Amino acid sequence: MIKKSKFFPSLIIILAVFLITCVTYSADDFPASNVKDISDRNYEEAVIGLLDGAKVSIVMSMYNISLGTKTNNPVKLLLNDLLEARGRGVSVTLYLNTRFRDVGKGGAFFVENPAFKKLEDAGCVIHLMPSNRTLHDKLIVVDSRYVVEGSANWSISALRANFESSTLIDSPDLARAKLARFENLLIISRPDDKKTYTPAYIENLPKSLIIPKGLLSNKEYFSNMVTRYDNRPLDLYLLLLAHSQAINKREFFVSLETMALSLGMPRSWDDTALRRQVIKSLKKLQNRYHLINVKFFHGRDAAVRLIDIPGEAFTISSDQIIQPQDKELTMRLKFLFLIKALLKDEGVDIGSISQPAIAKRFNVNRVTIHAAFQDLRDYKK
Repeated sequence: MIKKSKFFPSLIIILAVFLITCVTYSADDFPASNVKDISDRNYEEAVIGLLDGAKVSIVMSMYNISLGTKTNNPVKLLLNDLLEARGRGVSVTLYLNTRFRDVGKGGAFFVENPAFKKLEDAGCVIHLMPSNRTLHDKLIVVDSRYVVEGSANWSISALRANFESSTLIDSPDLARAKLARFENLLIISRPDDKKTYTPAYIENLPKSLIIPKGLLSNKEYFSNMVTRYDNRPLDLYLLLLAHSQAINKREFFVSLETMALSLGMPRSWDDTALRRQVIKSLKKLQNRYHLINVKFFHGRDAAVRLIDIPGEAFTISSDQIIQPQDKELTMRLKFLFLIKALLKDEGVDIGSISQPAIAKRFNVNRVTIHAAFQDLRDYKK
């Protein structure tokens, strides 16, 4: 019998608030999904069918792959299915955890087993997560359509003895979201060696950015940044927006050190200084400009959610405004490039509007716009 107490209603309220503040998805996020329970002894048969039927790609992330000692155990058979799929020309990508509380139990050193080398030699792409972080997934995505997720590791006990809850979901939209998460995992788990490091958030940028017009027309956003000379928050927000559009998600984790280097901060700075500057700008974007919600984790990562800006949008080349290393691309000039792209979207030539009119419409001082045009003339030289 559960005894009631004064604490119990308070607990309910706390849990309710927690659930409301957590990430939520509506049915529209992943429409037309077919779901099948493949728990317990149904898991192995279902996964074998998926791997054997794969035509394009298999991507999986696994906390533990434990091979055991028997020759034809179920884990080795599943790994052989991966090799057979690779032999058919299917791309196979693995994300593997390398951090365990007790590496001496359960055959956790899969990477030291010859089966691991067979996968590498067959052309499987294998990403080993850094040992200072735990990858706790038990996830498989096949042909960018089928998603298997649950509690089962690839171990003999999980496949043949344990009670394990698993679900097979036929949803290209969900699969796309899971695959985008994998790409983000690679960024936030990059090594800390800054000397040989290439800033990840300026790699593989989308060719063009979709910019809500409200960011320029509302005086609380970009014009406020320009007025306050908040160059770094502007650059940071543009990178966050670009990353969001690249992975097609509005909520994601950000590596603080990776973002610092992507913003052009000196590599000579120590890790704490790099993180501190990014944290400062993220807090400004949240508290002063109300463009994001952010939570910080582990001292190195931040969970960021971009706040929707209502209204129409326009496009601009990402190369035109995201060049952290280009010191001649001033904040005023970036703002002017954004204005020019917005007006072009409206069918208006920026040269046909007076500078005072531009300044008035976009909520900045005339001197600022005049200086921006001067920066433009100097930039073309």
